Amino acid sequence: QNNREDGWIMRLEILMTAVIFFGGSCLTGYALRRLLHFKQEGFLFSIVAGVMCWWALMELVLVPMIMAMASFSGFVAVYTALVLACAAAGCFCWKEILADAKQAAGSVRSCVTPGHVAALGLILWQLYFIHHHMYLEWDDAYYVNLANEAVRSDLIYWVYPETGAITDFDKRYVLSLWPIFYAWLSKLTGVMPTIMAHTVFPWLMIPLAGMVYELIGRRLFPKDRQLQGMFLAMAVLLHLFMSGEHIAGITFLTLTPWVGKGVLAAILIPMLFYWILRTAEAEGRGLWIMLGITCLGGCLLSSMGIMLTPVFVGVTVCLQNIRKRSLRYLLSGAAACFPCVVLGIYYICLTH
Repeated sequence: QNNREDGWIMRLEILMTAVIFFGGSCLTGYALRRLLHFKQEGFLFSIVAGVMCWWALMELVLVPMIMAMASFSGFVAVYTALVLACAAAGCFCWKEILADAKQAAGSVRSCVTPGHVAALGLILWQLYFIHHHMYLEWDDAYYVNLANEAVRSDLIYWVYPETGAITDFDKRYVLSLWPIFYAWLSKLTGVMPTIMAHTVFPWLMIPLAGMVYELIGRRLFPKDRQLQGMFLAMAVLLHLFMSGEHIAGITFLTLTPWVGKGVLAAILIPMLFYWILRTAEAEGRGLWIMLGITCLGGCLLSSMGIMLTPVFVGVTVCLQNIRKRSLRYLLSGAAACFPCVVLGIYYICLTH
């Protein structure tokens, strides 16, 4: 009887967190769309754009508050207020929301292909696998416990997570405190950070990765829904066979979707590729702003992201510019990488 009740409580916690995460990010995405003049992009675009905005906003708020030795509860208050403001702004975009809902309802049959059905089945299998076969390794003692200590002690990174001692922050990771994101969700929902990371978070990150791959497929094969479905199914299938061991696999989204490096590799860098595809087609100012927001969001996920995202964007922009031969295109790409460059210089100053 108790096990059955605990199971229902866990399902409700997953559902509640998913509604907050996907609902709030979707409304934030609609606010961004109106601000940056994106029209007829749909729900998936709005959700993914909203998530990128949330992560970039957290990096902007979190770094100065850590340096000011602010409390975790103070950070939660400031960041939650900003996220609520973004979501509230999205509520005023009800016309766009209704238009997208009507378009989605009218095109369900024509848009769903066997590839999409297969991809959905594979995503559900991923979720079943990680829900019933939890993967634990040494990073949990540091990263997950960092979130635990933030909630318990009300200090952000001033308690060393492996010993519980009050100490100076570890300069290697202080600019990329991804565990604070699920500590924030824990504070909002009342779910323990360890349970949030291992049990709830996969239900957010794995579907989010599928949304990103669907957006990429739409850009690669804009006129062929069958190929879009096949691309999505193949992208999801690769995660099932490329995970392997945590540090040996090409990607470990199926194993540890709560680890920042895994989210960086499986979600954020593919999203950078999506924005590069968009800017190659049309150089709208909104696209470059979203590319810059995504780059900044990558800095939150991992200290590797501070260096890797500008390298990825810089190389792809330079390669694309061989065809375009446009100084403006190069300068726009450099401007999108500017937040990473600033944080990279600050990182070098902190560690040397």
